[in-house]
Amino acid sequence: WSTQMAIERSGDKVRGAARIDELARVGGLTPRETEVLALLAQGRSIPYIRDELIISRETAATHAKHIYAKLGVHSRQELIDLARR
Repeated sequence: WSTQMAIERSGDKVRGAARIDELARVGGLTPRETEVLALLAQGRSIPYIRDELIISRETAATHAKHIYAKLGVHSRQELIDLARR
């Protein structure tokens, strides 16, 4: 990895975080839903989110369902595409 590549990757993360914050604000997401959104937008699974946030699988799935409804998406891929716009 060159320094330039590291800087570009860091910039992508900052832009990605800003996009997640924007979607959370527009969608009226709770702080916890925003955390789940960030992980879903990275392509993480419900079991991964459960373990990362130390919540039950059902809670992680419920957060995901609420996020999909609030943002008007119907699949993980739609959510990822929305986050990358």
